[in-house]
Amino acid sequence: MPTATAAEPGKACHFTMDTTPEPLRALRFQKEMQSTFAMHLAISSPPATPLTADVRGYFGRRLRFAALRFSAHSTASTRTRHASESRLLVSCHRQGAAVVTQGGRESRIEAGDFFVIDPSRPFHIQTTDSEVHSVYLEPQALRQVLPHWDMLTARAIRPDVKTAALFTGLLDQLFAMAPDIGEDMADDISEALPHLLAPALRTLQDEADASPSRLKALHRQRIRAYVRDHLWDSQLSAQAIAQGVNLSPRHVYELFDERDGLPLMKSVWKQRLAMCRRDLAAPALRSRSIGEIAYAWGFSNVSHFSRAFKAEFGIGPREFRRARELAGTVPAARH
Repeated sequence: MPTATAAEPGKACHFTMDTTPEPLRALRFQKEMQSTFAMHLAISSPPATPLTADVRGYFGRRLRFAALRFSAHSTASTRTRHASESRLLVSCHRQGAAVVTQGGRESRIEAGDFFVIDPSRPFHIQTTDSEVHSVYLEPQALRQVLPHWDMLTARAIRPDVKTAALFTGLLDQLFAMAPDIGEDMADDISEALPHLLAPALRTLQDEADASPSRLKALHRQRIRAYVRDHLWDSQLSAQAIAQGVNLSPRHVYELFDERDGLPLMKSVWKQRLAMCRRDLAAPALRSRSIGEIAYAWGFSNVSHFSRAFKAEFGIGPREFRRARELAGTVPAARH
C-alpha cells in the first residue's frame, strides 16, 4: 500500500508506490490519481521495470495540482463511463520526455514544454523517467474562456512562447504556496488558471490559422479526431463521420484519401485492431476479457474480431495475450 495523506478538500496530499508490491503499482497509482485528482487513466509500465511514482499535490474543491516523479510508463483513456468525469490534464515537463497523442495530433514533449490532454476522449502518453508539474482543470471552466480548446490538445507549447510564461510562472508558485493555500484562495486561483492558459493555447490556434491550406488541414484534423473519438461505436460509418464533422461523405472521402492513401473505413478497422492489440498487451487490463476489449473498440462479433486480428497481426488475440503474459514482450506484428 502506498503511503498517503488523506485527500481531504483543501489539504496538501502525498502518496508514493515505494511500499506497494510491484505487480500492483500501476493499478494503485491509477486508483490514487482517480480518487485524488479526478483523473480516470489506464496506466501500464514495462514488465521489466515496475512503476515507481512519488506524488505531492493539493486537493481542493476546485483547485487540484501535483508535482509528480515517475518511471517510464504509458497512460491512456480508460474507456469507462467514468471517463467523462475526468478533469483536463495540463502537464508541464521539468525533466524527461514524452510523446502525446490525441485527436489525430502527436507531439514530442521535451523538458520545459507543456501540453493539454482531455482524458474523456481517447489519448495516449508514452513517457520516459520524468518529473512533471500538473494541474487538473474543470473542462467547462476552460471552454468558457476558449470554446475550441479541444482542437488544441496534444500540442507542445514551447517555453519560448511568451504567453506560456504567464501560466507556468503561476504554476511554479503554486507548489511553494501549497501548504498555506486556503479554500477561498484556492477557488480564486482555480478561476484564474483558465484565463492564463488560454493565451498560450491561442498561440497554437494562430499558428494553425497562418499555415498553407489551413482549411483542408483543419478538416482532416476534425475527421481524424472524430474517428478516434468514436472508434468504440460499432455503428460508425462514412456517413456518420461526415455528419459528425458537418461535411458531405464525398468531401470526407476526398480529404482523407488525398493525404492518407488508405480507404477511410479500412483505416477505421486498422485503428480499432491496433487499439485492441494495445489493450490486450496492457498488464493493467488483464482482468478484461477479450470480448470486453473487442466490444469497447467497436467490434460487435468476437469471432469476426478474432479472424480480423489474426489477419492483421498473424496471431490470434488469445495467443497474443498468452504470449505477452508468458514472455513479457509483445510479439512483432506481421507486415
